[in-house]
Amino acid sequence: MPKLLKDSFQQIFEIADSQSGYFTSKQALAAGYSDRMQTYHVKTGDWERNYRGIYRLHYYPNPRPDDLMLWYLWSSNRKGEPQGIYSHDTALGLHNLSTWSSPKLHMTVPLKFQRSKFPAELKLHYGDLRSFEITTIQQVPVTTALRTIVDLLLADYLQRHHLLEAMLQARRRGLILPNDLKSPWLSSEERKLLADLEHDSRNYNPEA
Repeated sequence: MPKLLKDSFQQIFEIADSQSGYFTSKQALAAGYSDRMQTYHVKTGDWERNYRGIYRLHYYPNPRPDDLMLWYLWSSNRKGEPQGIYSHDTALGLHNLSTWSSPKLHMTVPLKFQRSKFPAELKLHYGDLRSFEITTIQQVPVTTALRTIVDLLLADYLQRHHLLEAMLQARRRGLILPNDLKSPWLSSEERKLLADLEHDSRNYNPEA
């Protein structure tokens, strides 16, 4: 029996509600909206097409000016599973660890991630993250404070005072504990970089 319209609407609303108002064409299809119906809802203005295969409910409130959920859904593989994890500069901002703000959204994708075109809004980094290196902020996956600082130390492009600020805040708020700096999951290089940063942050004065 064909799915009732109200059932389809309820299902797509629940999906969109969990994704800041966004949903993919695959999710809409699974909810009972054919390709023809998807086109119809875009034409009527009920849905907004924000990117190829990604929609947003027109009347859903958007409390944020950024597109975190949009580009998270963009990173989906052929099965419709998002692959991207917000990291580096963007993760630093989401954890509220520094006053630094990047003009682009930084995202780490798997080493095997393949796309022929990339949005200008994104800066991609490649790496296979482990589950304990990922947390959730504002409904999207983000690297933990520790992984974020390690990534930025290794990348070595951010001015050091931003990293000192981040380490100081992370330690004060308990986002990074003393034992984390000696984690066996870290390489010897990563442990040394963190130890040096933590040492320097003890005497760091943001207002100096």
